[in-house]
Amino acid sequence: MNLTMISVLKIEHKGDTRILLIFSLNDETKAKIKAISGSLYSSTHTAWHIPYTKESWKEFLKLDLPYQIQTTRTTGSAKPISDNTGSTIADVPPHCTEQAADPTFVSIRYNHPHFYVSGLDAGQSIAIKKIAGLYWNQRYKNWVIPANPTSLEILSKYVQIISQERYQQWAKLIGPQNDPPTCILYSSPEHPDQVLLQLTGYNIDIDFLKHIPERSYNKDGRYWLIPSNPDIVHRITEHYKAKDTKVISRVKLQYLKKKERTYAELKKYLLTKSAEDIQYATLPYIDTLITQKYSISTIREYYSRFSTFVCDILPLKSDETDASKVNDFLCKISEANGSESLLNSYVNAIKFYYEKVILRPEFNIQNIKRPRKGHYLPKVLSVQQVDGMLRVTENLKHIAILYALYGHGVRLNEVLCIRLDDLLWDRNQIFVDSGKGNKDRYVPMSQEFKSLMQLYIHEYKPQYWLFEGQDQKSQYSDRSVQEVVRKAAKKAGVTIRVTPHTLRHSYATHLVDVGTQLPYVKELLGHNDIKTTMIYTHVTTASIENVVSPLDRLRRK
Repeated sequence: MNLTMISVLKIEHKGDTRILLIFSLNDETKAKIKAISGSLYSSTHTAWHIPYTKESWKEFLKLDLPYQIQTTRTTGSAKPISDNTGSTIADVPPHCTEQAADPTFVSIRYNHPHFYVSGLDAGQSIAIKKIAGLYWNQRYKNWVIPANPTSLEILSKYVQIISQERYQQWAKLIGPQNDPPTCILYSSPEHPDQVLLQLTGYNIDIDFLKHIPERSYNKDGRYWLIPSNPDIVHRITEHYKAKDTKVISRVKLQYLKKKERTYAELKKYLLTKSAEDIQYATLPYIDTLITQKYSISTIREYYSRFSTFVCDILPLKSDETDASKVNDFLCKISEANGSESLLNSYVNAIKFYYEKVILRPEFNIQNIKRPRKGHYLPKVLSVQQVDGMLRVTENLKHIAILYALYGHGVRLNEVLCIRLDDLLWDRNQIFVDSGKGNKDRYVPMSQEFKSLMQLYIHEYKPQYWLFEGQDQKSQYSDRSVQEVVRKAAKKAGVTIRVTPHTLRHSYATHLVDVGTQLPYVKELLGHNDIKTTMIYTHVTTASIENVVSPLDRLRRK
């Protein structure tokens, strides 16, 4: 049963000092107060009162009734003072109340997450101001103090209003509340045959681990190493669960890929967007793309371009047209300020239909005119600009992503698909699984990146993907990586637009700058053709810096 908060007030009644107890009358509370020696009811105050003595005060405390100290009271009839805190006997258990042994009413009450202290003298009030986060509650005339081990120590040692026995009782309650015991198990490629275990929190049981065979402790990383044995791991988790310790397992390989449509779902979706009068062409088109295992993104792009073309030539059907009609369509796109890359994507999508879907040998594919190729060079950052981006980035995960992109020249989708197992620690390599064109490759692991991984893995404890999303299961999103790069560049004062691919271009260019041979760069980047890699010879400064201007030669003579 919930009991009403009792307001306690010192009064003078008929020439005698008394303790006035104001509460909403109910039979249970009334019976308890009435049992106190010397208790009386005052019609004047319309409340019960007891003698102002140590003995009477101790009797009251033994009743375990919720109360608050009042320093003043308005005149008139004694109306019960309502308590808006909602405190009840259940909220404030008997062991959470301690007060001075004399009737000066110095009171301290513990109700997590605060201590409520009233009745302090001037010296005690000064002493508690060492505590961070305390404030004075004007309404209830008490100090509200964060209940943590530091506050408890100050109240016991300096303010001296808590007995040693109560200090020990409250320490056992406050410790787990502020610093709950936790056991975390996780994996690291640095220790492939072991499970790493972190124990944190108040009064955590460490002695148990000392009886596990073949265990060791890493002082620098503050973690335990135990054999990767399912029986041992199960024994440890069951032990700590029985000790009311929170157990977090990051060992089991649970993972989620970024949500993408399956081929069947994609086909259904694209056909719902396709008008009925062009499905004669789009249906076999989609089927052929799927049969040849084109990627989801490529199928989307090809379908978009081809369906636009088919709609444009209506009522003429796509299998009845010729190269001149295709060129007319491309001309329209060009006149609408279509870029060179856009025009090429239309050519690729349309050529796929005639070459791979309906197989029309009489269709003169070679007569489809591509736009003239421009000569565009990739945007590349200087070493100093990259260094600036890394230095201004503070978040550990963001730094790790930048290190992965620039330190290994991987593409955006490739960095998202790096698994914990892809870090080949002993070989100092990263396995890039199914890169562009479904090609696997190995790249040397940067030593700076490797050192950072020791911190990153112990901090984030990735379970499957190296870079996980907020749910700690699925892959980090590509949009998030783009934002990490953009914000780092902006913060570092880089004025050009920087994307994850800019860091890949910078990686390749800086390799060429220091004399790395192009065939090696080609393999590291996963290029099909050396011609693609040769573009970096046009942006490298390695050879250009050795060129002497004719003007300088003139001056030397």
